[in-house]
Amino acid sequence: MGDKVSVLNVMKFAGAYIAFLIGSGFATGQEIMQFFSSNGLPSIISVGISLVLLIYFGSTIMSCGFEYGGLREYKPYKYFCGNIIGVFYEYVVPVLLFISVIVMISGSGATFREYYELDYYIGCAFMAVLVLIAFLCGLDKLIDIVGIIGPVIVVFSLIVGFDILFRNIDGLKNISETVNNIKMTKAGGNFISSGIIYAGLNLVGGLFFFTSLGHSANSKKEAKYGAILGSIVLMSVVLVIDLALLSRIGEIYNVSIPTLHFAKSISDRFGNIFSIILLCGIFSTAAPNFWTVCDKISRRINYNSKIVAVVVAVVAFFCGLFPFEKLVGNIYPLEGVLGVLLFVCIFFKQISKRII
Repeated sequence: MGDKVSVLNVMKFAGAYIAFLIGSGFATGQEIMQFFSSNGLPSIISVGISLVLLIYFGSTIMSCGFEYGGLREYKPYKYFCGNIIGVFYEYVVPVLLFISVIVMISGSGATFREYYELDYYIGCAFMAVLVLIAFLCGLDKLIDIVGIIGPVIVVFSLIVGFDILFRNIDGLKNISETVNNIKMTKAGGNFISSGIIYAGLNLVGGLFFFTSLGHSANSKKEAKYGAILGSIVLMSVVLVIDLALLSRIGEIYNVSIPTLHFAKSISDRFGNIFSIILLCGIFSTAAPNFWTVCDKISRRINYNSKIVAVVVAVVAFFCGLFPFEKLVGNIYPLEGVLGVLLFVCIFFKQISKRII
């Protein structure tokens, strides 16, 4: 059993892994633009840095999930970070996940406003109600649901990215000059720190979900390969979208949802389809995060989880009314720094295991 590997399961886990990481920031292109494209062509190196970190730390977390996820005493943050820092993360991560839900709701509002030309609050209310319904109906099939959504978003994002890139390849010739002449938000600093912080941002809030995902595998290799494949596919899409954004950066640097802007330029019908895919991507991250937050709160205060969920949804809706791009630019870097600290803890934990 320890060596059993199902290709279909690896693909399903990779899809769920990707879908959890793809939210409004990624799917809209806003996150990629602020962390990568804002640094010009050196962002290609940033993508490579993120890829290496996601492969190592993602596979480590998933493997440990398979080995220890079924143990009641296994608490991933304490296991990797020790009692003091681990307790800090156990209190902070639900807050980060709640903030992530807020960003997802805000991204939904931006999508409704920019594409459907509806009021921002309608889009925010739509996503808040959707994640609440998902929680109230039960999320036993969540891994299967997000495992399907992930690959679909990848395929559509690649179609948009490659189409724009091939049609505007000449736009990369003077990209350094163009980037220097426009005012862009740099969410992660220079191209080295951006790559590191982006990887940290993606994994810091996912330990509980990835532990459950790893535990559901048939073998340690299956869990590990799922994370590796998911990381490779995710960052390959990031690279394509990054280059597509750079090819038309002077035109879209101040657009809230650049990928949707690109999709509309392909055709109106494709834009319609992509807008729905985009909302599915937002939901695929918002739903598990919302579930984790409500579950943690209800357990800690020993109160009815459905009432807690309603309160959390209402608060998240009002917080989600803040501008989407500002939320991405101000909140994500902070989460990324906490993720880097987590990386350090995981790295030294793995070294100590080998020494012992």
